[in-house]
Amino acid sequence: MLLERLTSGQHERSPIYSGLRGVGKAVLLLELETLAREAGWACNDVEEVGSGDFRQTFAYQMLLSMSRRERMRARATAALGVLKAFSVGVPGGFSAKLDVEAASGTADSGAPERDLAVLLVELGHVAQAGGTGAVFFLDEMQALDATALAAVCMSMNRVGQRGLPVALVGAGLPRLPRLLRAAKPYAERMFSYHELDRLSDAEARMALVAPAALREVEYEAPAVELILDASAGYPHFIQEYGRVLWNEVENSPITARDIEGARALVSEALSRRFFRDRFETASDAEQRYLAAMADLGDGPVRSADVAQRAGYKERGSTSVLRESLLRKDLVYSPRRGLIDFTVPLFGGYLRAQHPLASFVDE
Repeated sequence: MLLERLTSGQHERSPIYSGLRGVGKAVLLLELETLAREAGWACNDVEEVGSGDFRQTFAYQMLLSMSRRERMRARATAALGVLKAFSVGVPGGFSAKLDVEAASGTADSGAPERDLAVLLVELGHVAQAGGTGAVFFLDEMQALDATALAAVCMSMNRVGQRGLPVALVGAGLPRLPRLLRAAKPYAERMFSYHELDRLSDAEARMALVAPAALREVEYEAPAVELILDASAGYPHFIQEYGRVLWNEVENSPITARDIEGARALVSEALSRRFFRDRFETASDAEQRYLAAMADLGDGPVRSADVAQRAGYKERGSTSVLRESLLRKDLVYSPRRGLIDFTVPLFGGYLRAQHPLASFVDE
């Protein structure tokens, strides 16, 4: 629907998906990218964006690809000149190695919002000339700083005002919608926001059973219940159980006994690849803060309670730790005064592997 409306010159808001880690945001973007390519739209590969030179993400490979299409070649070649000017206007930024003359005076002011808007409008005209459109797929958008997010908002607003077939499909952690609104107030009406959460019971069953059935493998009902309970409906954990069981169990149907036998392997795999690396990005003091959060139980907890449980007499002693953990995307604030983990089931991992009692007083 999004691509159809934009191709016909109608306005449609670009979708932004947010949610905890492991709920399938990246997988969704990859699927949408496939659909966009099948529809003939120009796309970038789904990629994570960061706080570095985000502008390199936009338009470079896409314009090069569009310049190879006969219907767009002439218009795209002119746009590449704008892209080269754009790269020149990025202080210390990337260098677009293009065999064209830079279109001096366009997109080279060094002002992120203005220059990116000029570039995306140019790209939109190229797509329009070819009877198609362009769509950007950006993951981990919460890592962009305020300047970058403001530039993205202004640029998408500009192409929307001109009815150009350019879209953005973004994904990030729960704080992404709030960051976009803070960057530009009109971001509220520019994007359609979709929160991804754990799967329903029926969806989780389907995610586990259906792929196995395609390989003529079945699960006994008690085995399914054990996996649904252990995974809490989060796609990544269901996938991990399916992967380990596929490698370890030779006979079908898979039984509850098989699940119990595989539990330690799944736990180790998740600990090594999903939990441990993230925990180790925190400093010793931050790890103690995380352990105090986990010690309070699952779900959002009050920041004041975390400070008390961690043993800090002054709330100000933990404010710096809290802000650092927010920047590292290990925690997020669902509401004022509350804090929670961005990684599902992280509390259980910490209580088992890094309990608060294991941290000595600092």
